[in-house]
Amino acid sequence: METKNISSKVDEAASKAQGLASKASAKLTQVADKAGSVVTQARDKVGEMAKAGGHRLQETAEKAGQAAKEIGTKVIHSAQETAQKVAHGAQEAANTAKHRGQELADKAGNK
Repeated sequence: METKNISSKVDEAASKAQGLASKASAKLTQVADKAGSVVTQARDKVGEMAKAGGHRLQETAEKAGQAAKEIGTKVIHSAQETAQKVAHGAQEAANTAKHRGQELADKAGNK
């Protein structure tokens, strides 16, 4: 009876860890998407500024747009990497908890 109780608690904890990992991954993906949107808006704004000004302003605006795009790409990439690391770490923790629960259940069953 105690073995089932331990196993069910471990399974529940592992399930919660996987759920939290999924939520964290989704939230970080959402942040990366928003960063991409901000980059697009910045690029569009720079384009509007370029149209309003002369050739020199256009060159400066294009450089600023390129810089904004590069920064945005780095932010998005970093957010995606972080999301993957969080999801992977949570998955590993869930697997470790599940295996540990099985070990404890086996020990309890052998007594």
